[in-house]
Amino acid sequence: MPELVIFFREGCFYPVALSGTKPASEEIPEHVALNPGTLRVEDLSGNILWPEGTRQ
Repeated sequence: MPELVIFFREGCFYPVALSGTKPASEEIPEHVALNPGTLRVEDLSGNILWPEGTRQ
């Protein structure tokens, strides 16, 4: 099932729906690489998923 995460950049943020075909810990860095300037990625509960790569 796809997971919705929030990408934060300088002065803005936007949602990204992960495909759900692989673990979020693998998919998020792929999206970050395609979106230079990403500062952090959070789940909808505010847990930081990247750059730490793990849920709090």
